[in-house]
Amino acid sequence: MLWTLFAFGAAVSALQPLPPVQWTSNNTSLKGFALGDGSRTVYIDNGFANHTDTEGLTLIPPSAYEFAETFRQDLSELFGESWTLEKVSNFPDTGIFLGLFKGDAKELTYENGVPTEEGYELEVGAQSIYVGGTGSRGMFWGTRTLLQELLIANGTALRPARIVDAPAYATRGYMLDAGRKWYSPSFLKELCTYASFFKMSEFHYHSSDNYPLNRGRNETWNKVFSHFSLYSENPELQGIVERKNESLSRADFEDFQRHCAQRGVTVIPEIEAPGHCLAITKWKPELALAKKDLLNLTHPDAIPTVKAIWAEFLPWFQTKEVHIGADEYDSTLADDYINFVNEMSDFVNATSGKRIRIWGTYEPSENLTISKDIVIQHWQYGQSDPVQLQNHGYGLINSEDWWAYMSLKNNHMPINPAPYPQFYNITRTLDFANVPGWQWEPALFNPVNTTEQLEPSASGNKGAILAAWNDNGPDATTQLEAYYAMRSGIPVVAARAWSGSRGMNITTSSLNPSLDLLIPKAPGQNLDRRFSISQSPSASPLLSWSRGSGNTTFGKGSYGPPYTLTLRIVAPCSLTGPDSSLSLGPVATNTTNTTTLVFSTADNFLYPLRSVSEADGHDPGHPGRIWTNVTSSSHIPVPIRLPAEVRIETDVVNGSRVWVDGRFKGRFEVFVFGGRNTLFSWSQMAMVAPLGSVEGGLESLVLEVGIGGKRGGVNATGFPVSNGGLRGAGGGGAGWVVISAFLVVAAVLL
Repeated sequence: MLWTLFAFGAAVSALQPLPPVQWTSNNTSLKGFALGDGSRTVYIDNGFANHTDTEGLTLIPPSAYEFAETFRQDLSELFGESWTLEKVSNFPDTGIFLGLFKGDAKELTYENGVPTEEGYELEVGAQSIYVGGTGSRGMFWGTRTLLQELLIANGTALRPARIVDAPAYATRGYMLDAGRKWYSPSFLKELCTYASFFKMSEFHYHSSDNYPLNRGRNETWNKVFSHFSLYSENPELQGIVERKNESLSRADFEDFQRHCAQRGVTVIPEIEAPGHCLAITKWKPELALAKKDLLNLTHPDAIPTVKAIWAEFLPWFQTKEVHIGADEYDSTLADDYINFVNEMSDFVNATSGKRIRIWGTYEPSENLTISKDIVIQHWQYGQSDPVQLQNHGYGLINSEDWWAYMSLKNNHMPINPAPYPQFYNITRTLDFANVPGWQWEPALFNPVNTTEQLEPSASGNKGAILAAWNDNGPDATTQLEAYYAMRSGIPVVAARAWSGSRGMNITTSSLNPSLDLLIPKAPGQNLDRRFSISQSPSASPLLSWSRGSGNTTFGKGSYGPPYTLTLRIVAPCSLTGPDSSLSLGPVATNTTNTTTLVFSTADNFLYPLRSVSEADGHDPGHPGRIWTNVTSSSHIPVPIRLPAEVRIETDVVNGSRVWVDGRFKGRFEVFVFGGRNTLFSWSQMAMVAPLGSVEGGLESLVLEVGIGGKRGGVNATGFPVSNGGLRGAGGGGAGWVVISAFLVVAAVLL
């Protein structure tokens, strides 16, 4: 297949690496390189092995040798051989060689002209490959390209050719809202590993937040869900954490950062203040304004409390930049806000030498301005203007909500205009501003006034970060559903942030098959929850079990969508796994106990099987959503009469749907509160199959790949289609003309 790819001037291959690369041909008469040639050894130049980068944001930069060791492990995992790593002063005749970029490293720059340690060359020769980096990270990114090309080649030789490549922007990131939902350390590390395969450079960890006070069951403010996900052993600060079992210790967080750094990704931690502060104001109610999740910055203990929190956690954070949040405060208190932000900037810098980031926030002061030392993460017009930020000398990051935002599980309707998609909307990246073929890149912010963009070489533009928000609360998704939402968005955004305006565009015709090949193969992680690579994914069935076998432990962990799980049940029973469990037992309703199927997740939320019409949940504009004014679905728990044959079909868009004795009965779902409590809905839950062990009256189990008929909005892999099919999912078409970004007064969304 790569022979086709490297036949320059000939037909383009059906597949492309992400980010795409431009090869130049060498002597085409040479044989080239195949993994079967030579020894199973990666050689690294002894003079380069101890090199560590200095210009990135991490304070724990791995050496080139450590990156090479990660590469060695990935080779062994992907291609089934036991590879070794060896330092050498002189390379042998055959093999994979790692070292320093051979040319002038100053020629490899970001798009703004600043030299980068992230550049690399990849040269395929006669029975050898050389990967040279302008820094250790550059060498590592080159190995990502090599692994992807080897996967695309599918065992054939790589033809002699050469790449010289460097990213357009240093910040190529993704944000996860861990302030409204708990994410385990293992999940965070897997997500980081996945993103690094596509050359993402930053993981923005939003560590604290609260459910919006204007939505939900209208509980007393101090009962509304809030979360602070870092746990300190300092007793004076432990009151900020409500659920110790859903927090990261210092050891957890430093392990998370080290893991990410080993794959070229810097964790950017965020502690939110002075808005979204319910975790603080529940702890110290005297510090709250009338809107209880806002700090009263004039209270004499407010800023000292925030400083005490940062003083505790700054030593945890192995990065040169941290994020203090600082969005959606009160514009009538602009001077208090600006003084707070500037004071925190001085405090963080004096305490730790770090620079701070904030979200763009409307602060109409006639007297004060935000310090130019602060990086502004633009997210919405009416809150900040990228052109003005650049002209006024600020560093900035592109997280414009039109292209960057997801609201996990479903959007904010009926707040207008805020239909954020529940899955990353790739159409907005490939057809920016609804212009077919105009691919987004980090200099593009404005999808309405399309001439108001930054120049690609703008000195202040650090890059871009996509954002996955848990505005709908901790029970609206599973941990893995956050991955499903970003699954295709991460490689696409990484590709466009790497290429910028100067690099190669994504070939849209080959995007879907490229994603289908590369995503499941990203080494070092198993977020799709598949069995070992030794078992063919097309085997049918993947797993078959009966009580007569005498074995009640499968040891398979979990299996992710798309799948069909068929169970023969004769008495109450349970299946357990590391991500979830499935049981048959009584569920209390308003009137009685109903025996039904219940999924429970690792974070202890329960989802009973509920009655819905088979035709409901397929609104093309809101996949999986069933509005409460739809009367064909009752959403009451479904009674299961035994014995029964239960078939569960799961895909990401439609969730886990259930047939009992051949008749459709309903699905596992969650009730979602609408914007400002005026419109409510039920949304699908896509649960993984728990395949650790079984207890009770389960007679047989059969697990098969795929579902019994492809439904709209889903590709053959059971995940949202990558291009075009989600246009309606987030208002990506012309209906988005009334856009949140251009209202002077922004709706409170987060």
